[in-house]
Amino acid sequence: MTITLDIELINSDLSNQKLTVPIDTTYENVLDILGINQETVLLLKDKKAVPIDGIAVPGNLTIMCIASQG
Repeated sequence: MTITLDIELINSDLSNQKLTVPIDTTYENVLDILGINQETVLLLKDKKAVPIDGIAVPGNLTIMCIASQG
């Protein structure tokens, strides 16, 4: 089984995207798939921070870059 995430990227050079992942995927795995360093972002689900090791749930995920990339 899989879930779909609608990913909004804020303060990033990457564009927003949809991502389909296996049902037990962690947010850390999502960042790895996207090639994003977990130490440079905040993850928000329904405007609340989520832990990097939490299990991803379907729906909107906001990834806010908090460190400069250059």
